[in-house]
Amino acid sequence: MLPLSPKPWSELTFGCADLGDTRRTKRLVKVAAELSAHTGNSLSSSCEGYTALVTGAYRLIENEAVKPEAIAEAGFQATAKIARQSRLLLALEDTTTLGYKHAVRSELGDLGGPEGSKTRGFHVHSVFLVDADTERSIGLIDQERWVREDVQRGMLAPI
Repeated sequence: MLPLSPKPWSELTFGCADLGDTRRTKRLVKVAAELSAHTGNSLSSSCEGYTALVTGAYRLIENEAVKPEAIAEAGFQATAKIARQSRLLLALEDTTTLGYKHAVRSELGDLGGPEGSKTRGFHVHSVFLVDADTERSIGLIDQERWVREDVQRGMLAPI
């Protein structure tokens, strides 16, 4: 299987997401395709000035009926489906921190580091599958995300 362009990849990965309304799923597919086509760019840059697309993307993100777990699960299911085509898989694991210094940081957790650090964020442990024979990336199969409470400063993070 050859790598897919952004639109087919997005449809395969998120087309089955259960977001409670098919219009939300279609919006997710469209937004994911734009982000994939413009890897590393902001949401507004990825939508290349299409105000309606940017507005729709932010409405999707802010919609309390849209659960991040449902989006992630759609991606995990798509990865599992593709993985069935491989004879041997490598499961690559890594834990990292995502730190932020902007306004929402107050809602995030302690990342350790120097006392009084203004950077806050969350921890992420990901499992990524690679076909051992072809060295082709299959996709993200699992991911745990957590916020460390301030009282846990200095303690080892659970894995």
